[in-house]
Amino acid sequence: MKSQNLIQIICALAFIVGAGIVHGAWTSRWKPAAPLLEMAGRIKALPLELDDWKATEGEVSLSERKMTGAVGALRRSYTNTINGQEISVMLLSGLPGDISTHTPEACYPGAGFTLEPSETIMCRYGSPPRLAEFHTAVASKGGTSPMALRLFWGWRGSKGWSSPAEPRWAFGTEDVLTKLYTVRAIPNTTGNPNHDPSVEFLSTELLPQLDALVFSAAPQAQAAASTATR
Repeated sequence: MKSQNLIQIICALAFIVGAGIVHGAWTSRWKPAAPLLEMAGRIKALPLELDDWKATEGEVSLSERKMTGAVGALRRSYTNTINGQEISVMLLSGLPGDISTHTPEACYPGAGFTLEPSETIMCRYGSPPRLAEFHTAVASKGGTSPMALRLFWGWRGSKGWSSPAEPRWAFGTEDVLTKLYTVRAIPNTTGNPNHDPSVEFLSTELLPQLDALVFSAAPQAQAAASTATR
């Protein structure tokens, strides 16, 4: 009887470990899947110069990558050489279950900021015109060195740029997901977000370049994969 119980326990453990390995393979836990690695390389194609905007390269630390689950990451600060405006940009790509979380609502309050309620805005960009949906909010901090930041964030899946209320559910079937943040220091916590310089930067510079250089290969790859499975 004891030997029979031992065999059952061993079989159960083997099943659990085997299921974990299969699940790990499905979720790219052990090794990033090809689409994840491909996107991680493609986001580096974003130019350092966008017309009057020139960027300095930043670093996304290993701890940030682990916390967000990012396979690909890019951080830059773009400065307008005409008027001196500065906008920070971060791109993170990886599995939807990871990239759809860690929004400013979770991160900024933990860093000591007060985050105002977010709202949704639409950016029209490109030719022919396309619409991109983003969340935006103001994060502020008092004390001896007070600051206020205007944040924009959204995700790029297979259907374009959007900012659903439940991103984890909305992007659950994507192979790879990319999240975009822009951050700009502002003089106070008031102001219409639609008139923020970040909106023009997104519409005229950043989004057209991202679609053309980073995401243009995605539909072709998806079409090729679809054809191969027929």
